[in-house]
Amino acid sequence: MKHKVSAYFTVEAALVLPIVFGVTILVIYLMFFQYDRCLMEQDMGALALYGATVQAGDNEERMRQLLNRAGSIYEEKYVAWDNTEIGMKLESGKLKIERKGSLKFPFPGLAFWSSENVWGTSVRYENTLLSPTTMIRTWQKITGGE
Repeated sequence: MKHKVSAYFTVEAALVLPIVFGVTILVIYLMFFQYDRCLMEQDMGALALYGATVQAGDNEERMRQLLNRAGSIYEEKYVAWDNTEIGMKLESGKLKIERKGSLKFPFPGLAFWSSENVWGTSVRYENTLLSPTTMIRTWQKITGGE
């Protein structure tokens, strides 16, 4: 007795499953990328705020405190990210902090916008150094001496 079975489901699965797996992997890596990018933004923003408000006698002491704080950033929390060193410049009352990060995508061809299969971003913050004395005087000017 012959039993006929149509194989259209097998053919459709052979065409659809690789696309589904590829899209799933792409979405997972996009989530890794976004998570790590947000962490880097948060770390650099907090470091820039700390650097602008830290009380230091001179710029060398401020940079020492900043380097100490930058060294305490926990790097293991980044899931799949390669970070560069933190670039810090202090010139004419402005603090500039910059860092770059990248994520190597494991499958060629799915990183459409990058020929090297590397997704990258950079973060840059620029803050004016704050002085408590200047802040109090400015506040007094704004509020009329209260």
